[in-house]
Amino acid sequence: MTDNLVFQNVFGITVRMFLESFYISKKLIYKLEQAKAVFVNQKLANFNYVLEKEDILVIYLDEFEEELTMTYDNPLTIIYEDEDLLLVRKPPGILVHPDGKDFQTLDNMVAHYYREIGLKRTARHAYRLDYDTGGLLLYTKHFLAAAHINYQIENNKMRKIYYAVVEGKMKNSQGVIDLKIGKNRHLNNRYLVSESGKRAITKYKVLKSSETRSLLEVEIETGRRHQIRVHLKHLGHPLVGDAYYGKKGKRLLLEAFYLSFYHPRMQELMKFALPLPPEFKVTGE
Repeated sequence: MTDNLVFQNVFGITVRMFLESFYISKKLIYKLEQAKAVFVNQKLANFNYVLEKEDILVIYLDEFEEELTMTYDNPLTIIYEDEDLLLVRKPPGILVHPDGKDFQTLDNMVAHYYREIGLKRTARHAYRLDYDTGGLLLYTKHFLAAAHINYQIENNKMRKIYYAVVEGKMKNSQGVIDLKIGKNRHLNNRYLVSESGKRAITKYKVLKSSETRSLLEVEIETGRRHQIRVHLKHLGHPLVGDAYYGKKGKRLLLEAFYLSFYHPRMQELMKFALPLPPEFKVTGE
């Protein structure tokens, strides 16, 4: 079955300019041209052709998408889906992508879902969430959407906000943590605040607090491994349930609850938010 993308109501720009609007590389544009993968009104496209209002542009994906051979049959919690994007809630306690040992991953769940609906696409996550972290995770259904979303991430146009519950009562109601993070040389897969590390910026705001716990809203400007966990641990307030940097519990109380970005096709600002999980509730002030 032929797999393709269809675009309408695009006009006043050349085919090449249209492809460039997704921030794909010149190399990939050349590859599309050489593969004869782009058509306008059922005719092979001249990339210098200026699109008109009634034109229908089709990109054939057969040479540019590859299914994952390993899949995992487990129900997805789908928050939003269209022809370009798939937004799901990642449950805590599952890897995003295979690590060579564990194939019961979110990527493989998405791959199984694609196969079920007859879609021959690569399961592309736009970013990662840690094994113990739950929340919103965006998948792009084709290379054009992937390039556009990657551009937004690299240029800080995508926003991700987390709920976090930490041990103890925070001294300040809000703050910015600007401390470098590096690998812990003495413990495998652990990180710490280190002058020899990479810059990491974490913003937080206290939403609710008691004498023993605080509920925070956290946003990161950089994407370092375990960034939120390491920064809050450094302040003396490890996340509740953090077996790496605090005390092990039923689950790590960290949830990516809010996501905003611009839709690659429609250029509209998309906003999504999950409700506060019951186990995150803090009673107090």
